[in-house]
Amino acid sequence: MRFSLILPIFSIILSLLAFSSSPLMAEEPAKPATEAVERQNPPESESPESKEQNASGDSVIDLLIKGGYTMIGLLLISTIIAAFALERYFFFRRNKLSTKGYYERIQGALQSGGLSGLEKEISGDELFLSRILRDGLKRKDHGRREVEKAIEMSATVETGKLERGLNLLSNLGNLAPLLGFFGTVVGMRASFLQFVEKAAPTARDLAVGVEEALITTATGLFIAMPTYLIYNLFIYNIDSVTIELERCAAAVLNAVEDEIG
Repeated sequence: MRFSLILPIFSIILSLLAFSSSPLMAEEPAKPATEAVERQNPPESESPESKEQNASGDSVIDLLIKGGYTMIGLLLISTIIAAFALERYFFFRRNKLSTKGYYERIQGALQSGGLSGLEKEISGDELFLSRILRDGLKRKDHGRREVEKAIEMSATVETGKLERGLNLLSNLGNLAPLLGFFGTVVGMRASFLQFVEKAAPTARDLAVGVEEALITTATGLFIAMPTYLIYNLFIYNIDSVTIELERCAAAVLNAVEDEIG
C-alpha cells in the first residue's frame, strides 16, 4: 500500500480513537452548577490567551504590516532581485551555455577534417562557445597569434555580457540583511519608547516593537540566502563555460599551428 493511502487511514483511525475517548462518549457524573456558570462566564484571564492563539495564525499581509515601513524597502529589494534573476536566467538560456561533450566534439571534428572540418561542424551552431571559436577561425590565415587574439577579444565581449549586472544582484543580496537589521533597531527603539510613554509598560506593550524587529531581521535573511545561492549558480555557469572555452581554444590553436604555422 502506498504511503499516500496509509497516512489518511492512519489519521482517520486516530480521529476515531480520540472521538471515542472524548467526554461526549464517556459517562461522567453530573457537574456542579458552579462549573456550568464558569463555563458560561469564562474568566477574563482567558481572553489574552485566545488573542495569542489568533495572532499565531498571521497571514503574510499581517506580517508585512507588523514589520513596519522597513518592509517596504525589503519588498522592493526582493522584487528587483526576482526580476533580475529571471532576466539573467532566460538570457543564459538564449545564449546556450551548454558545455557537455563539447570538447570531445571539437576534437573529433579536428581529427577528421582539420580546421575546415571544424568550421563546417560549428558553422550553423548557435552555442556560446561556437560563436567565439568562429570569430577566431576567421583569422586562421594570419597565423596562431591572430587567431588567439580574436578568440580572446570575442571571449571578453561575450563573457562581459554574461556577467553584466551580476554585481547588482550581489549588492542587493548584501543589502537585504542590512536593511533587516535596520528594522531591528527601529523595532527595539519602539519598545524602549514604551518606558517613556508609560510608567510601567507591560510585556504586551514591549512585544509590538520586538515583533517588528524579529520580522524585519528574518525577512532580510530570508531574501539574502536564495540571492546568494542564485548569484553563485550564475558564477558557476560562467566559470564552467570559461574553462571549457580554454580547452577548446587550446585545441584550435594547436591545429592552426600544425596546419598553417
